Amino acid sequence: MMLLSKPIVSEEGKKLGLIDIVVSPQELLKVSRQWALDVADRRKPWLRSLHRTDKLGSLSEAREILKAARQQAKKVAPNMPQHQVCLDVIEAGITHGGYNGVLKVPLCL
Repeated sequence: MMLLSKPIVSEEGKKLGLIDIVVSPQELLKVSRQWALDVADRRKPWLRSLHRTDKLGSLSEAREILKAARQQAKKVAPNMPQHQVCLDVIEAGITHGGYNGVLKVPLCL
């Protein structure tokens, strides 16, 4: 999805676990504020996404997936190095923690 810049609709994002809730544009601010209050009042869990690993498989599985993604990126867009850089950032996050992945982003720009 990231390598091909494939957009997804909100329902698909929810199904993939990328977002928590889908609301209309008119409700967005109200729902966001309530969500933040619920987190602050501990009615909803405060998830530190950069430290989560529950959606990752083993390190060897992740490396195999990255290897396949690198090969696919070379095949689909051989003259676009940004795809490999994107995978470098993802790999840094997987192997050294999400925070390290975030720190690598500005170095790649």
